[in-house]
Amino acid sequence: MKKRTAGIIKTVIIGVICVGIVAGFYYYLTNRSPRSVETTGETDEITSVLSKNLEKDYPASPRAVIKYYNRILLCLYNETYDDEQYQKLLEKMRALMDEELLENNPQDTFSTQMQNDIAAYKAESKIIATASVCDTDEVAYKKVEGSDCAYVTASYFLRSTKAYNRANQEYVLRKDENGDWKILGFVALEGDNGDAEK
Repeated sequence: MKKRTAGIIKTVIIGVICVGIVAGFYYYLTNRSPRSVETTGETDEITSVLSKNLEKDYPASPRAVIKYYNRILLCLYNETYDDEQYQKLLEKMRALMDEELLENNPQDTFSTQMQNDIAAYKAESKIIATASVCDTDEVAYKKVEGSDCAYVTASYFLRSTKAYNRANQEYVLRKDENGDWKILGFVALEGDNGDAEK
């Protein structure tokens, strides 16, 4: 009798533990925070770029500014986004620009020019396959009219269905009154490779 009672008690305890595990798992599933619908790597990169708070975490060096600028370019030219994301990407881009450059490129004009350029790329099925920035020791620093300026070279490998080419640009950055490096302008460098057939 004692053995039978001990067996029943053991079975009841195991049953209670199993019910507890099932109930706990159900509670976990019903109370966890909802996950967003799975996103592609493209959307993840846009989200990552847009999540950077430039007021609290502005890129610390001229090279870091151009690296972040290039991430924005890759999103704009290569990814799929809606109008709101497009405007936010432009805001991030403009936040990296010097006041003088912003004055010479009003927001509406800048937005229209970007849209036209992106549309031309898409019409040719062209993408920016890679973007790279020169090494830290290749960044040149100069005093220009009393302002600290830096010169950063970036290379872009462009690819379309019929051809590919490489473009090199030199960005000029100027340190503002907050000590942040802002893009003052850029120039295409001589010696870029022209289109090459695949």
